[in-house]
Amino acid sequence: MRPEDIKYFPEFLAEFQKETDRGAALVGAALIDTRLESLLRSHLLQSKATEELLEGGNAPLGTFSSRIRMSYALGLITELELKECEIIRRVRNDFAHGVHGLTFQDQKLSTLCNNLKADTPDEKRFDGNPRQLFINSVVLLSLALWYRPDYAAQHKVVTRDWSWQLSP
Repeated sequence: MRPEDIKYFPEFLAEFQKETDRGAALVGAALIDTRLESLLRSHLLQSKATEELLEGGNAPLGTFSSRIRMSYALGLITELELKECEIIRRVRNDFAHGVHGLTFQDQKLSTLCNNLKADTPDEKRFDGNPRQLFINSVVLLSLALWYRPDYAAQHKVVTRDWSWQLSP
């Protein structure tokens, strides 16, 4: 990890662990969303068009959902990462739009979290603790995506000259 990452990540993790269930869902999803934005930004042309796609109220790639799907469509995340992101997004949405008192123990959220595949490498899975499954998935997914923008930049989209192209 880079020096700034070594400082940032443990501080984030400590704060993340202390969040309420609703806070953990929102903050965890926000972390993954920003990693996907960084990944897309590193891969796409550096241009005004890219900025307009990623930023602003009506930006086509301005939502968590669209960033997940575009990252997968461009081959920047795996199918498993796509599925983990989708579950994290659904959990986040339930908390964001749910009423007071929602927790990871609620049946729908518990079921969603039990479908998360990223878990710690030890032999014991956190079955029965949907909050811990969610936190583990967010942490492991964010670590998998942390430096992926650096690698995606090596395959950055470039402007090309085409043999059949519009000319002035």
